[in-house]
Amino acid sequence: MMNLTKYSLLHFLIGVFIFSTSCSNFLVEDPKNLITEDEIPQTAEGAQMLTLAPYENWVEGTNLYARFIPLWDLGTDDMSASFNLGAIVDTYVLHKVSSSQPFMYSGVWTPLWRGVADCNKGMELISKMDAVDPNIRSSHIAELKVMRALYYYHLVRMFGDVPSVTKPTNKLSEITSIPRVNAVEIYHTIIIPDLKEALEDLPESYSSEFKGRMTKTSANVILSEVYLTLAGWRKTTEGNMILGLSTNYDSAMHYADKAIHNNGGFDIFEQGDDETPACGMPWRNRFSKESVVEFGNISGVNEGLYLVTESNMGNNSLFWGVRGPQFNGAQRGWFIPTPDLYRAFEEGDQRREWSMLTKATMANGETGFSNPLFHKWCDPNLYRGVDGALNHDGNINIVLYRIVDAMLIYAEASNEVNAGPTAEAYAQLNRLRERAGLLPLAEGLSYEEFREAVWKERRVELNGEVKRKFDLVRTNRLKEKADARVIYYHSSDNNEWPLNIERDSILVTYEPYPYPRHEYIWPIPIEELTMNNSWKQNSGY
Repeated sequence: MMNLTKYSLLHFLIGVFIFSTSCSNFLVEDPKNLITEDEIPQTAEGAQMLTLAPYENWVEGTNLYARFIPLWDLGTDDMSASFNLGAIVDTYVLHKVSSSQPFMYSGVWTPLWRGVADCNKGMELISKMDAVDPNIRSSHIAELKVMRALYYYHLVRMFGDVPSVTKPTNKLSEITSIPRVNAVEIYHTIIIPDLKEALEDLPESYSSEFKGRMTKTSANVILSEVYLTLAGWRKTTEGNMILGLSTNYDSAMHYADKAIHNNGGFDIFEQGDDETPACGMPWRNRFSKESVVEFGNISGVNEGLYLVTESNMGNNSLFWGVRGPQFNGAQRGWFIPTPDLYRAFEEGDQRREWSMLTKATMANGETGFSNPLFHKWCDPNLYRGVDGALNHDGNINIVLYRIVDAMLIYAEASNEVNAGPTAEAYAQLNRLRERAGLLPLAEGLSYEEFREAVWKERRVELNGEVKRKFDLVRTNRLKEKADARVIYYHSSDNNEWPLNIERDSILVTYEPYPYPRHEYIWPIPIEELTMNNSWKQNSGY
């Protein structure tokens, strides 16, 4: 979401209006007090309202990244839950996912389609605003195309084949007769064209008042990842694993390079401050120079992130909190790092010291402790116990893509294109390693060795950004890595361990169940199958 707060309620109302009129089988809305089409100003301000509406949807209420998207990563080698499982997360940790899961439907599937509907309606209405400067119309439509591509990109990776809907649909009969389309066709008829067309009209950057909106660099980063995904493996609706075309690596490298060498001023932080190392600065500086797709929140008025509650640890079995004060706040322990992820960092890596949060100075001056948490999802005011900080109201943003993504994509794709690492590929990884306090990679790595190095860097650099399962699916390593993950801590993992005796087999997260291959994608919700009788369920469900 952009760096604005005054339009927040209006964004939501516009979104409700668009959704209730154009996608009625995904959600039934109360029609009272909704903005009608006739009430939208036929001005540049009206076009802006329509453009900003889909941003809100990514983190509104408990939608998507506000709470439920991390369910996607549960059960991988990176993320698990406290062993006292909640009634919602046990489904995903124990691999009992079914088409009747309510939060997958209401918290993920429905808002993704709502976003598509918002974008479709917005593009239609803006295109008819003849009184608005054509260049302004084009730039707003370009933003909406990036957003629609991003919504569809999530849909095809998580659910496989989905309907192709690129225009507002006002009749229920029209929606229920739309067939599912092969995911690869969605890539080539919606996602990629939307991103490429948007590049022609997006700005390089925005003024400080509008930071956070989609730019050319945003589109280039997303497009580079789309091509990287298309080059890898995917699970089909029929249950097969299919490898994409290697030529997609060329395109991934090309667009990643364009993002790295951008004209919008986007770059990584190389210096931190007294409290935060450089690697943590994007989460302490809203809409920073490193962030290229970011969704904002407003705490204090019940619009902050609900996710902060789910990512805090429960009171039981606090390995780091033995004989010490514990973090404040609601402590559900739904989304927490695994010991396997904690040990994936090299010794001295500042990314572990910052992003695997285990201790902090509390508001009262004491040192508080916790088992490792995803720091990127934790509100410092909440876990430190600052007066007025509310559970479920996190004062943090979701940073979805950074310029770092382009650097990692370039290194991986370049290695594939050239059958081995180039000097530039080394340079991209080494910039990240050096800012994390690590030595550069050894020279002379083979193609296989460099590929493994890139995959490892992606894991530790992008931890807590909901990228792990997507990565493991496209590299066809999900079951292998998830089933073999380390689940026990040893007392030597904790520099704050206060006891004189060593302890092994310290269980913090839930013991893994074998990862079923059909869960490489999720099922189509039963509500949709009921409405669309011609659709077949994804294999294995």
